[in-house]
Amino acid sequence: MNPVIENARIRAEIDPSLGARLHQLTIDGLELLGPDGCFPMVPWAGRIRDGLLHVDGQTYELPQAPDGHAIHGLGRKIEWEHAGDGVFRRRLGAPWPSEGTAELRYTLLDEGLRIELSWDDGTDLPCSIGLHPWFRRRLATGEEISMSLDIDEMVERGPDGLPTGHLVAPKEQPWDDCFRLGLPPVLTWPGALELTLTASTPWWVVLTDREHFVCVEPQTAPPDAFDHPTLQPEGGWPRSLWFELRARSLRTS
Repeated sequence: MNPVIENARIRAEIDPSLGARLHQLTIDGLELLGPDGCFPMVPWAGRIRDGLLHVDGQTYELPQAPDGHAIHGLGRKIEWEHAGDGVFRRRLGAPWPSEGTAELRYTLLDEGLRIELSWDDGTDLPCSIGLHPWFRRRLATGEEISMSLDIDEMVERGPDGLPTGHLVAPKEQPWDDCFRLGLPPVLTWPGALELTLTASTPWWVVLTDREHFVCVEPQTAPPDAFDHPTLQPEGGWPRSLWFELRARSLRTS
């Protein structure tokens, strides 16, 4: 049995065997997430070009996805320890250049859920972390999802689909892109639910090119930021991220 935390409105089921991901999130009886749930990305989020991380004159080879790049970290498909009270931990290391502990903490809110992800390796080496939720385009009731995004800038992607290091004005959908947002994104299923997403980072990857699901992912840095100074966080690489999902019912009866 997977651990479950719940209150009168919210039910969250976590799967420790698959990265302690949020396997299901039900609000007011409506399941919001697709089959892949919401998984952690640690100690890097998104893609790293060719699976090669360059740090302090050293090159580290990371596991490559079928597209030839390293993707979404080391922790999303392996078992995590259930430490109780909505807390899960996993020790991670090689082939990453440092060894550390990733921690996920789930906390129920009256109107939603707070997720906290951290990476503690005792160093100031580059890292990026993020959370990757798959939201259903349609819930059991209501209309298809719409999104409100306050976009300041978009990370330009080159012909290979990875960042060039430049920030540009947003292009038209469909997206599989990273944006700097000025305000929290809002997802609306008319007639069903409104979901406001807030996080401790301005960087969000938004994916809208799938038929049944969309992604709106907070990340502490854009994908492949390690080789692009213009995309790197000021003041060092954050080692913690909080993400809150707060719901408002739109049902009329």
